[in-house]
Amino acid sequence: MKILNRGFLFFLICFCVPLYGRDAVFDLADRFFDSGFYKEAITEYQRYIFFNDTGREMSYAYYKIGLAYRNMRNLEKSLDALELSAQTAFSDTTKYERKIDIAVNYIAWGKYSKAKFVLLKLISFSKIPEIRSKASLFLGVAHLYCYEWESAKDALEIYLKEERNNETAYIVDSLLSQAENINYKSHLTAKWLSTFIPGTGQIYAGNAGSGVNALVLNSANIYFIIYKLLKEEYGNAYLIYFFLFRRYYLGNIYNAKKEAREYNRRINEETAKNVFNLLKAVENNAGD
Repeated sequence: MKILNRGFLFFLICFCVPLYGRDAVFDLADRFFDSGFYKEAITEYQRYIFFNDTGREMSYAYYKIGLAYRNMRNLEKSLDALELSAQTAFSDTTKYERKIDIAVNYIAWGKYSKAKFVLLKLISFSKIPEIRSKASLFLGVAHLYCYEWESAKDALEIYLKEERNNETAYIVDSLLSQAENINYKSHLTAKWLSTFIPGTGQIYAGNAGSGVNALVLNSANIYFIIYKLLKEEYGNAYLIYFFLFRRYYLGNIYNAKKEAREYNRRINEETAKNVFNLLKAVENNAGD
């Protein structure tokens, strides 16, 4: 009896639910989506699409499928669904919004070049101010993730102009102008400094503790090598050189380059974070 009941329930879901129209179908699908049951939500949205191959809700169904796959971290299927959502959109505004979602997907997965391409096309060809503004915002974000300060400034200038937020525009412009003039640490300079005097490359890169540690360890190894050579203990001198000095000396050079890159990364991330916080505040104010 239970088997028959389950079979009848499956029949109702598959064949009868579509007869009740959009509300019944999407209510179930949206409930699954909002509860985090993305596979089940995708199944319901696909069921609607199967029984309704035309209509304004097609774009919405594909859109929600795209978001569900995004939340499941399936980039390829998410992009496919969002593309179909854009193709089935009944208005240019909806179509362009879906294109922006595609760009956001690319940004989320670190495919910044593809995101920039999509967003630049929207900025160039869209006549809708809201779309241009939103596309400019995410284009600026993509440039920020790449630490391309001048390009980010140009893109965000369009966004903030559309938002008519002159005060924030001034602050963002100042931050990005400062970023263009950041004194980065050269990993090659750090490398050669530590090659000639171990530890100095790390100190140059802003990590004095690591630099002093490298200087002490390598100096101690050099001392013991010389000490063993003076005592004519050539075998022991060679062992110290091969197993200790060589390891710490080469590690010191490697760490000097790493510290320089890490310093630059921290500076870039701090600048980008400050701009992100400003933009977040603008978006929150706009939402209010």
